[in-house]
Amino acid sequence: MRTGFIILLLAIGFDIQAQRAPALLGAMLDHSHNGQAYNTSTGFNLEGWFGKHLSLNFTFLYSPTGPGQYYLYTGGGQAAGVYLIGKAVEERSGYALAVPLGIIAFVLPESYGFRVPVGNKSQIGIFLSPYGFEYMKNRNTEEEDYNLSIETGIRYYLQANRWIYLVPQVGVKSIYGEGKARVSFGLSLMFKTKQKIAED
Repeated sequence: MRTGFIILLLAIGFDIQAQRAPALLGAMLDHSHNGQAYNTSTGFNLEGWFGKHLSLNFTFLYSPTGPGQYYLYTGGGQAAGVYLIGKAVEERSGYALAVPLGIIAFVLPESYGFRVPVGNKSQIGIFLSPYGFEYMKNRNTEEEDYNLSIETGIRYYLQANRWIYLVPQVGVKSIYGEGKARVSFGLSLMFKTKQKIAED
């Protein structure tokens, strides 16, 4: 699993370096309510900006939910990548197929966004996370549960200074097959990378 995360960071890093627009990297706090219970998670996200309006986001969230229990959230592509590479390592076979497919899955974004400026130092955007991966495990009983989710919502980008952004967001999330929606609130403290200068 550690190998998978290293490959993920390298693949995303190369992708971000190839773009000319800046990227945002930061810590995230997410709070969701499903109508019966609350869940608060912390983690990190990486958002690559492409041109003036488009962005791709990668998110990882973790939350302890009780004694010996925890919750993880990430993109379905990242989960599939970890699984494919982990399975190949575990079985010591199938590397030629599993590793390339795993890397391709890794670079699939967790969410897609579209932003528009609303002031000199602020932007508002909509986002769609079509295949979020939600995983829960009880270490005491070894029970585990996982689901795919879809979420859409709004992000507000407030530029505090040249390098720092505050990004609150609100969304509506649903687990595929359940038909129930839950409201989620998030807040990210993000740092902008240096913008590439176009070469002549």
